[in-house]
Amino acid sequence: MSRYIKVISLLLIAMFGLAACGGDDGGVSSAANEIAKLDTNTPDGAFMASIAAMKSNDLASLIKSSLSDSQYNELVTEFENNKGTTFSEADKAQFAQAMGMLTADGAEDTLFAMAEPQLEQAKAMLPMMLMMGKDQVLQGIKSNPMLPEDQRDSAAKVVGAAMDWMGENDVLSEDKTKAAIAAVVGTAKALNMTSLDEVQNMSFDQAVEKGSIAFGGVKNVLGAYGISMDDMLNSVEVGNVNVQGEKATMDVSFDVFGEEVKQVMTMIQKDGAWVSEK
Repeated sequence: MSRYIKVISLLLIAMFGLAACGGDDGGVSSAANEIAKLDTNTPDGAFMASIAAMKSNDLASLIKSSLSDSQYNELVTEFENNKGTTFSEADKAQFAQAMGMLTADGAEDTLFAMAEPQLEQAKAMLPMMLMMGKDQVLQGIKSNPMLPEDQRDSAAKVVGAAMDWMGENDVLSEDKTKAAIAAVVGTAKALNMTSLDEVQNMSFDQAVEKGSIAFGGVKNVLGAYGISMDDMLNSVEVGNVNVQGEKATMDVSFDVFGEEVKQVMTMIQKDGAWVSEK
């Protein structure tokens, strides 16, 4: 989603660099109680509301706390306009096959049986791939024109720490692989979708609800590998808040893979709400 605030995008790099989907407990808890304790009329309060939403897997609150009313309305309009996108029959068949496999009886055993023959080979190759690829990956991040210049060093630091962590931990062990597969299967069942037609016919609120389930799933896949996304979120700190009229800057830091990541963040008031400048 193009309007996520900058620091949230860095947190997501840490998540999606290791996992594509999974399933927390399949449920979503509301962040309303925690957000109610914050002064969202301040830039730091508005930002921490987004963090609270992420901790609760509450995508609806995350979107609303990250956007002004006009930005939110633009997002809903864009979503509705994109519902006219058509899927090919091949896409529909592929989606139905994947969801059928993930939700079938004995799915976890079936998927592990498919993955197991590749584990030993992958274990042997991973250290060399990490060693040879790290510099290239980090250089690519630092020179990526699609990434704002002021985020490149922080993004590279997150990805570099993640790659180091992968090299130091047995991420391809049988137990972790089984746990990750169980998380993926759990999320697929919680999403309760069998066809792309269902995806296309969703309302915005329904899509956000499904997104919350998938977001929680990412956390659980990371948890299978011994990574707590909530620990990352709980480590977020905001300081040096400087408000100048309708613009504010603040220092944001968080811990990931044993590294402290720092980012200067600029917020502006839009429609009376504090949102990211970019």
